[in-house]
Amino acid sequence: MPARPISAGIISFGLVSISVRLFTATSPKSVSFHLLHNKDKSRIQQKIYCPVDDKIIERDELVRGFEIEKGRYVTFTDEELKALEAQGDHTIEISEFIPLSEVDPIYFENGYYLGCETGSAKAYRLLTDAMEQASRVALASYTMRGKEHVVLIRPYGKGLMLHTMYYADEIRSADEVDRGLNAEAKPAELDLAKRLIADLTQKKFDSTKYHDRYRERVIEAAQRKLEGQEVTEAPPEQYTGKVIDLMAALKASLEKHGVSADQGQPPESQEAVAGAKASKGHARAPERKRAGGKK
Repeated sequence: MPARPISAGIISFGLVSISVRLFTATSPKSVSFHLLHNKDKSRIQQKIYCPVDDKIIERDELVRGFEIEKGRYVTFTDEELKALEAQGDHTIEISEFIPLSEVDPIYFENGYYLGCETGSAKAYRLLTDAMEQASRVALASYTMRGKEHVVLIRPYGKGLMLHTMYYADEIRSADEVDRGLNAEAKPAELDLAKRLIADLTQKKFDSTKYHDRYRERVIEAAQRKLEGQEVTEAPPEQYTGKVIDLMAALKASLEKHGVSADQGQPPESQEAVAGAKASKGHARAPERKRAGGKK
């Protein structure tokens, strides 16, 4: 079945306009469950309950409330909220081009394929090829479903992809998280860690190597239940506890991948070791001279 667009837009930069259509790029497949009445296995209905009146109320009795401070709300009707929505004209207005490396992935929200309209194929192809050859992505503004978004457009799969992005004030500060800034790794530990990273490094990302194992186990168990088979639990994973000796753990990790922890230092590590030996030699030279003078 051909993909169906969820929206349309016009990419605009300078005096160039390109008609495009937006297609959903991802489809989450996380397993979900319905709540059933255990007695008869029928699906339950969730009612809206008012604790003040102590009764079930209907949806047409609801209004939307915005909490301005703890326990205090101002209410809005659907008509009032509709009037506050951005009046977009489907224009994806490009404001600047930047290298993709300048945008941290934390800002990415949702991804959409951008497909060209019949009459915009040449302009679409021109923009795609120019951005790819220049190694640049575009930042733009776009109104979708009444909300103004900052978006990023980048070449992907011989076409273009649009990412909606979080605003700067939606990103929580990393300062709120303990990042072990007061703990310092020893040079030898850092060297082994870098060698382990080099040993595990691949040239390309292969997404097919990774699977949602929980979803696969749930589907398999559900199938066995359907066939009347007994469902057994997998043995729990063994918890190894804290790593006491970091150096030993790093060496064991390297040896597990067939790499000797005492051989094959990276070039930068060899230079560091040579530099350390040279500095030690310079430090000892005056001592040898003084010893010679005493003789």
